[in-house]
Formats: sequence, structure tokens, C-alpha cells
Amino acid sequence: MSRAVVQGDWCFVSGTVGYDYNTGELPDDPAQQAMNAFANIMAALDGGGFELGHTVRVQYTLSDRAHMDAVLPVIRQHFGAIRPAATMVIADLVDERMKVEIEVTAFKG
Repeated sequence: MSRAVVQGDWCFVSGTVGYDYNTGELPDDPAQQAMNAFANIMAALDGGGFELGHTVRVQYTLSDRAHMDAVLPVIRQHFGAIRPAATMVIADLVDERMKVEIEVTAFKG
């Protein structure tokens, strides 16, 4: 699996969870997981020559709709001015400790 794939003016970032790769930890707080996921996404975009502002589509997956109140302010902080097409899904994630997964598609043409 690739964290991100660049194809011309497009960058596809796979589902990204809230691990803090510096510490190897997954925080329990859904808002912190979302913050970490955005940091991981921004690092992947940057590595491909993109930035968060190039995002045109995003899919959020939450493990429980009860996490929405904690996660929405983090989403607004990162995408409030960008406003990509968005989908939110409530579904089980691979690890029961995971509460948030975010996938983005970016275009800079």
C-alpha cells in the first residue's frame, strides 16, 4: 500500500488514521486522532508536491457518530476555507482503537 500516489496533476492519499508516527501512539481522543490524521495527510501531500489547499475530495470515516462533535471543529479548522466535496461514513475501522480515518484527493492543474 502507498500512503499517496501522484499521477500528473492528481494526488490520491489513502485512508489515513490518527497515529502519531513520532511517538508510535494512537491517542484515545477522536479530535486528536483527526489532528494527527491531517498532519499525516499534509506530510504525504507535501512529499508529492501538493498542499492541503489542493484537496478537491475528502472522505471521512468515523467509527461512531458520537465522535462527530469532537471531529467537526478539526475538519473546519483544516477545510473551512477549502470546502472540498465531502462524504462522511460511519463504519468499523481495522483497529477498534481507531476512531477517525480520512482520505483525500488533490488536484493542482
